[in-house]
Amino acid sequence: MRAGNVRLTARQEVRRAENKKYPQTICSRIKTSQGVFLLEVSVKGLYAVRFPKGTAGKGSLAQLGRALRNRKLDLTGYTPFQRKVYAVLRKVPAGKTVTYGELAKRAGYPGAARAIGTAMKKNRLPIVIPCHRVIPRSGGLGEYSAGKKWKRYLLRGESLL
Repeated sequence: MRAGNVRLTARQEVRRAENKKYPQTICSRIKTSQGVFLLEVSVKGLYAVRFPKGTAGKGSLAQLGRALRNRKLDLTGYTPFQRKVYAVLRKVPAGKTVTYGELAKRAGYPGAARAIGTAMKKNRLPIVIPCHRVIPRSGGLGEYSAGKKWKRYLLRGESLL
């Protein structure tokens, strides 16, 4: 299936078909120098941000940032644990990083670093909920839902690499 000039994966198509709570979920495309980002919006707010296929290159995501700024978020489907972790993570300023363990402590769940990793993996609102700012204590980048190249690109954009 195609949405504009963005090809949806089979997984995204199934997710959309199974979304019985919000059959009115609409998609909008934001063209950037990095490609076309897909924003899924429900009646409650921004539901998901999908990255373009391919790798991050040079250029700015300023237009995407403007489109995402001050958007109401649809956090439907997230557990209370995930909501708490995401709220704490959103307070980490651009240009700063936090380890999985440190984020667990800040959220009131010391020792839950692995659960924090799982919450980051389930974040369907990357950039808005800046999971790219969470890194392993041992160093390195760690994983990222859109791939390590995107994580590196976003951290470089915040002057962290």
